[in-house]
Amino acid sequence: MDAVLRFLGLYGGDILVCALIAAGVADVIHTMRRDKKAGKSACGGCDGCAGCACAGMCHGATDNK
Repeated sequence: MDAVLRFLGLYGGDILVCALIAAGVADVIHTMRRDKKAGKSACGGCDGCAGCACAGMCHGATDNK
């Protein structure tokens, strides 16, 4: 038990920071998957692809009509 407490005393902060980063990454992945299923765009453009110079690269020709 003493070894566990010593380990947590030495690395507890690192473990907490890593857990927070992992939770943040998991949340971003979850949000991206949910938005993709809902049909939302990943680029965040406010008027769709009408004014985007890269519209032809990220969507097929049929999407830009």
